[in-house]
Amino acid sequence: DLGLVRTRAVPQADGSYQISGTKIFISGGEHDLSGNIVHLVLARIPDAPAGSRGLSLFLAPKILPAGARNTIDCERIEDKMGLHGSPTCVLRFDAASAWLVGDPNRGLNAMFVMMNAARLHVGLQGLGLLEAAWQKADAYSRERRQMRAPRAGAQARTGPDPIAEHPAMRRILDTQRAWIDGGRVLAYHTAIELDMARHHPLAQRRESAQRWCSLVTPVLKSAFTQQAFHGASECLQVLGGHGYMREWGVEQIVRDARVSMIYEGTNEIQAIDLLLRKVLADGGSAIGALLADLGAELDASAPGQSAVLRRFAALQMLTAKLASACRADTTMAYWVAEDYLRSVALALMAWAWMQIQKAVARDKARAGDPARWAAPAAALRRWILPEFDMRMTIMAKLVAGDTSATQQA
Repeated sequence: DLGLVRTRAVPQADGSYQISGTKIFISGGEHDLSGNIVHLVLARIPDAPAGSRGLSLFLAPKILPAGARNTIDCERIEDKMGLHGSPTCVLRFDAASAWLVGDPNRGLNAMFVMMNAARLHVGLQGLGLLEAAWQKADAYSRERRQMRAPRAGAQARTGPDPIAEHPAMRRILDTQRAWIDGGRVLAYHTAIELDMARHHPLAQRRESAQRWCSLVTPVLKSAFTQQAFHGASECLQVLGGHGYMREWGVEQIVRDARVSMIYEGTNEIQAIDLLLRKVLADGGSAIGALLADLGAELDASAPGQSAVLRRFAALQMLTAKLASACRADTTMAYWVAEDYLRSVALALMAWAWMQIQKAVARDKARAGDPARWAAPAAALRRWILPEFDMRMTIMAKLVAGDTSATQQA
């Protein structure tokens, strides 16, 4: 809770400040890999308002311009579950020299510029970790032979088959491949929209790009860090007992991926940010406009594209009902925020895979082996997208008045 921050910043005659306080969980907060480390610190100047509105942002370097070491001490290196390549530090600032960044009492606004970028980076970290786990599992599944794989019809064969041919393993591998490929499309589209929001000459186009970035940032961060951990665990399953051994590398990915669900605002905070601050704040008009923009590219007469449009319409209808229900019950949005974010993520995954399939149809030569795209597309339909209807049902029941869970709590 940043509103509880007690770190102090005392102004000095030369325009600098002296920072006193403690920071925890600082990745790379102390190391000898670079000549200097520059810390961004939230602190309170004298007579600042209470709460998060009274925070200012300061720059405090490890090495001061004159060459002396600043009074910033690393009290300990955290002993973490994973991600041991990144030293996570507890830092103590003891009247450390610092300089104000931006305006006084506007530090949180400035910090969120960095945090929103970091949330996108952590979402990409999740995709990268899942890709690494999938590659290890896929390679192992092609080499490891065990039993005969079940096949339709009575096909004569001898000896054990690679486990890549067993349906149970194919289900795991194809499902994670679907998440990776769909996630990449959403990440690349977000990168384009970031550029459009900054550089496009038309104000209307800049506005739509900014809408995408604002709404999709918490979705990318939450959905793909969650899939990184759970998907990497599934990939570990492909290796069986070997997956639990360190020398194969997948168990490290499982441990390393877990913290990404906590980094830069936990996934629960991302869901609350999406639903309360970005969807319900304007009655759902922003998410409606985003879905309308995406839907305008689709053909309702094409079966696959019509299914995407059906999910968009269901999400818009549910959003309108939620907006009304949450005015009557101010706690409801907090109960269903995760369900809502997952629904948005799955609807966007369906859209992303439609873009993949359209691209494959346009350029079959560059697409290569049709099975490369057909198998994960089938996994998306069979084992990923059904979650959309489940999440919608959960929210619809609460909206309709099934509040027993919230009342008991």
